[in-house]
Amino acid sequence: MEEEEGGAKPPTSEDDDVLRERSFKRPKGLNLDSFMVASTNDEDETTEGSDTSQEDVSQPRIDPAVGEVRELFQLNPLPTEVSDSGPPASSGEQTIGRGLAVAMVVVWTAIGALVGTVLPPVLGGLGLVLMAVVGLYLGERWIQLESMHLLGITWVIISMKLLYGLALDAWRWGWLDGLGWPESQVLGALMLALVGMNVGLAFRHDEDAIAAQSALVLFAIGSSAGAVYGETGIAVFIVMAMALMHGLALVRSSGNLASLGISMSYLWVGVHALSNDWNILSLTLLPIENDLTLFLLLSVVTAANASMAAAFVHHENWLSQAVKAVGLGKPGLWAVSVSLGMVGALMAIAAHRSETGYALAQLMLLTLAFTSSYLVVRGVSWTRLMPFVLAPMPFLIAGLALLNADLVSVKFPFDLNEYSVFAVATTLLCIGVLLNHQARVSDHVLWMGALVIVLLLTLLIPADDGGQNARLLLGSQGVVWLGLGYVAVRRSSPSMAGVAVLAPYGWLLVFATNVEQRLVNADLVPIVLSEVDLGAWMLVLVVQQISVNHRLGEANLNLAGGFAGLSEMSSRVRDSDLLNLWNLGFMFACLSFVAVARPEGLTAAGVVGGMAALLLAHAVMTWLGLHRGRPHT
Repeated sequence: MEEEEGGAKPPTSEDDDVLRERSFKRPKGLNLDSFMVASTNDEDETTEGSDTSQEDVSQPRIDPAVGEVRELFQLNPLPTEVSDSGPPASSGEQTIGRGLAVAMVVVWTAIGALVGTVLPPVLGGLGLVLMAVVGLYLGERWIQLESMHLLGITWVIISMKLLYGLALDAWRWGWLDGLGWPESQVLGALMLALVGMNVGLAFRHDEDAIAAQSALVLFAIGSSAGAVYGETGIAVFIVMAMALMHGLALVRSSGNLASLGISMSYLWVGVHALSNDWNILSLTLLPIENDLTLFLLLSVVTAANASMAAAFVHHENWLSQAVKAVGLGKPGLWAVSVSLGMVGALMAIAAHRSETGYALAQLMLLTLAFTSSYLVVRGVSWTRLMPFVLAPMPFLIAGLALLNADLVSVKFPFDLNEYSVFAVATTLLCIGVLLNHQARVSDHVLWMGALVIVLLLTLLIPADDGGQNARLLLGSQGVVWLGLGYVAVRRSSPSMAGVAVLAPYGWLLVFATNVEQRLVNADLVPIVLSEVDLGAWMLVLVVQQISVNHRLGEANLNLAGGFAGLSEMSSRVRDSDLLNLWNLGFMFACLSFVAVARPEGLTAAGVVGGMAALLLAHAVMTWLGLHRGRPHT
């Protein structure tokens, strides 16, 4: 202040206040925080308006469907958030309590199994009833106490497991014979009554875990119903179990039940589609062999699950919390439940991969349904999707059923069957809805969708002949990867760029080297690629790599950023630029050339030509000053 008094114009009182405030904020002595905090924070503090705007710009928009998922690559490294490595004592106590609850379930279930199998039928039945009653009593007492709530829930679940086991033992002991109805039907009625009791206990204790147990048991009952009612019985019970799970989710407004209903229903459909009379714990899983029954079942399940995923997108759920606990961010209910559900759906598609038209019809049914569900989550109203989904789909499915049942006869061009025509129609509808609402699709969905599409193309296109089908597989992949790279450059998305550059090499390392045959001695997905086609494809990948890296090659791999204890390692590797896209693309390309260099794969001429093109391209970019990697590392 004293240096400024000699000026021509003395400072006003307002200037005095500003200078005094800045002097107060100026650090005295050694301020270690100045080495850790970005300097932009000081500039943002000048005005309140600029602070708000900068905060809005720095915070990325979170896709509500995908949730908080960490970026694979980052252009501008952000300060690493280091969480406290020492969790509070209460968290440790909860973890120990959960471990003890799991151990108690295992031990009490083992005791119940011994009582039901070793003791005579009368003593075993009385023992199981006594154990169940004791468990229900303890659950009734302890579930009211906050400190014993988890233990009380565990006792209720164990008791219901014992009652379900008692019903099966009664059928095995012959106690259900002579009641005037077949034993299997009496057992089914008894199991359904126990499911109703389970639902009642869930409402009494207001607990999702107990409600989930009832629906899971109903899924198992549906699997066993195939021995009596055949494929139709399995399909009906799967729909009933899914309806129970989703109905409980709607009544209780529970994201836990909604996510479990989506994932488990698809898993059950996939298991029965892929099963070859599997036996799991004395339960025979009969396959659904009728193509129309399986397709209609998948249609009903997909319609219900797509609607539930959109309706419960903002609800908390166990699956998202489990992913967050691992350190991979917190995905939304839509993303995590649909991802797990797609495992079962892929099983259903893989069961009919030899029937290309049928498999593509299943694939496009799922794609159109969940594309529409995603757009609803992103703010598109159902009425705007009416021309693409709600209006035409019932007529398409009804027409497919009539054609398949030979109630209507139509001759299609190019010898296409009804499933191929359905696949073409749904593809056109899906393209139409995406073109109309492409701005609503986030980067995460685009690169994850590209990975899923390439995986499905690999499963659906039989490329074991090394001829036209193999060329079709490479060409269809080229459309996906080149398109993703173009969109990545247009959107300046580092994650999309990383996937577009590295994922094709990962595919070659897995499917063009027969790595699965070397690991498990079985060629799970036989793929034979022509030497000329493979060499041309790898040259295309080199061109794509240079084109994308020219704009986004500075992107760094976000390695272990969310894992506890590894954030420091991630920041060190990131700051070294060792794992930026330039270096990763070069290393993956070199590894791929070496891996596919064999007589049945890429010949010596292809390896030499491809490596020469790769080295020459990187050398030219370095000479021009456009290479943003660190070749000397």
